[in-house]
Amino acid sequence: MSKLYEKYKSLKENDNSKLYLFKSGIFYIFLEEDAKKMSNFFNLKLSKLNETVVKCRLSSAKLR
Repeated sequence: MSKLYEKYKSLKENDNSKLYLFKSGIFYIFLEEDAKKMSNFFNLKLSKLNETVVKCRLSSAKLR
């Protein structure tokens, strides 16, 4: 598993009620259930972080 996913799982174990957004390069990334929720809310495309984990992302350039 990626370090990003491990961090996500750790944070979710501590507080499952929050949504966690990670910065990775020029992208901001939501993972797993957070990604599914935000994908529906903002109409973002879901993709895969790996074979089992889904993500959605925003480009920092689009946030300006």
